[in-house]
Amino acid sequence: MLYSYKMVVDSGFAPNPFYGYLTLATCKPYIRMTKKEGDYIAGFTSSKLSNQYDHGFEKLIYIMKVTEKMSYSEYHENSKFKKKIPSNKSRRSRAGDNIYKLKNRCYTQVKTQNHAGEDEIKIDMQCRQVLISNQFFYFGSKPISIDRFAIKKPKVQSAYGVLTSDQREIEKLWRHLKSIYKMNHVYAEPHDLDHAYSNE
Repeated sequence: MLYSYKMVVDSGFAPNPFYGYLTLATCKPYIRMTKKEGDYIAGFTSSKLSNQYDHGFEKLIYIMKVTEKMSYSEYHENSKFKKKIPSNKSRRSRAGDNIYKLKNRCYTQVKTQNHAGEDEIKIDMQCRQVLISNQFFYFGSKPISIDRFAIKKPKVQSAYGVLTSDQREIEKLWRHLKSIYKMNHVYAEPHDLDHAYSNE
């Protein structure tokens, strides 16, 4: 199964494509809640990102195959993802999405300005699960067209994403990407990387 959605923000925070893993740890609570290992998730451009009317011409920003799913506390404590705890070391580290830790049976945020607002935290806490991929393609601010493939592209914002259930088409797209692009590589920085900050 492939679930596609429109991205109105691409700051490197949600998803976070850095340090060898693409992670979806915040936003999109219903996608994080319902998707499982083996599912594919794709993010497409929106008019807001492309600064032009793009209905019917949406381009692929990223596609991931979910290879792990874990709780916020497992994510925060796992040494593989320590680099995703936000810091001011670099533009990429400021976009870190590993922002929730368990303390006294309650989740608290590390020092960050990413999703620090009350409404944002409320959205995140609707699903305390992180989707992780070590099989992904991320094109960021240089998205690509995949019009030749029968993949359903989102026409509007959707909480759950638009479903492509034809596994043959999904595999055809995946083989095509693997034949041209290097997996787990950031081909271009996010559209709005400088909009992700940390006050750590």
